[in-house]
Amino acid sequence: MTDINHKLDLLYDLLVDNFTILKNELIGLIAQPGKIDNTNKFASLLSELKNSDFIGPLLYQISLADRNDIWLTDYLYAAINLLEESSFDDEFAVPPNFIAKLEAWIINNKGELAWKAANLLKYLESEQAERIQLKKLEERGDFFLTYVECILGLLRYNKAKHMSMAKQIAEDETRDNELREFCRDIISRQY
Repeated sequence: MTDINHKLDLLYDLLVDNFTILKNELIGLIAQPGKIDNTNKFASLLSELKNSDFIGPLLYQISLADRNDIWLTDYLYAAINLLEESSFDDEFAVPPNFIAKLEAWIINNKGELAWKAANLLKYLESEQAERIQLKKLEERGDFFLTYVECILGLLRYNKAKHMSMAKQIAEDETRDNELREFCRDIISRQY
């Protein structure tokens, strides 16, 4: 029993008595991904802490990333999870080149990077994001979840305007069957 009490004391010390210090150290570490041995665990930790103060630093570091950085998809994962849990009142800065960087990853790549970049873009509701999502949906051949995130982003931005696009994709026999089924589901639930 002393082992569990020791763990509880340690957690209380970190998460209650010294959380501001811990939070600031984690924010500092976000800026130094090369010092983190396991960025996957680090991203999961940030996600589990559900603190919106991590969003801005993550977006900034992502804006500096190269598509080949080994930590990039982990940071995208953390930012996505934190944005999903954030409220409209949470404030964070979006770096000036951030949406352009996401665009390059979405349009010029396929697979996990494009998928996570599209997932993150859906939270940055704007005309620029709308244009990128529509452009991606014109193509074929990427992981179907990338297209799903573009559709969700468009519906999030302007459901009335883009529901007809979901209907077109649902009826388009040249589209991936999973994507068509997703669109049919959205239509039936009136997302």
